[in-house]
Amino acid sequence: MINELADGKLTKFAEKAGIPASTFHGYLKGRAPHPDHLIRILEHYKVSINWLLTGKGPIYIYGEEKEAAPEPDPEIADLIEGARRVLKSGNAVAFDALERNIRYFDFAIQQERDMIEQKKKLSEVEKRLAALEEKKTCETQCPGEPSSVKKAV
Repeated sequence: MINELADGKLTKFAEKAGIPASTFHGYLKGRAPHPDHLIRILEHYKVSINWLLTGKGPIYIYGEEKEAAPEPDPEIADLIEGARRVLKSGNAVAFDALERNIRYFDFAIQQERDMIEQKKKLSEVEKRLAALEEKKTCETQCPGEPSSVKKAV
């Protein structure tokens, strides 16, 4: 994405979005991005915040064609505008509450994904266990052979 949007230059990408280059470099190394910086990237480059946070889904908020951006969902636009007002308000308590909520919801979404993955794994283990139990039952009592003959052998 940085190659495509800023000729592969991290500094150029960050500056165009209004983010200090050193801060942006920290994000690339794994530091959690500041919500206001995510909004700046979204606004300047039209990159999906979901993709920036999770690496999943479409990169751009309007698909492949940059010129054909659809109208944003009004409810989402209202939420983003509310978050922008909180971020620009200078109110430390409101900022902290917003940040905590975003981090909490991100954590909750990840926990839900992990739980779904664990359920899939459990289902596979249950299938394998059922197959082993069926095999064990067949070994002790195969159809057509009396169990006394099987045990005598």
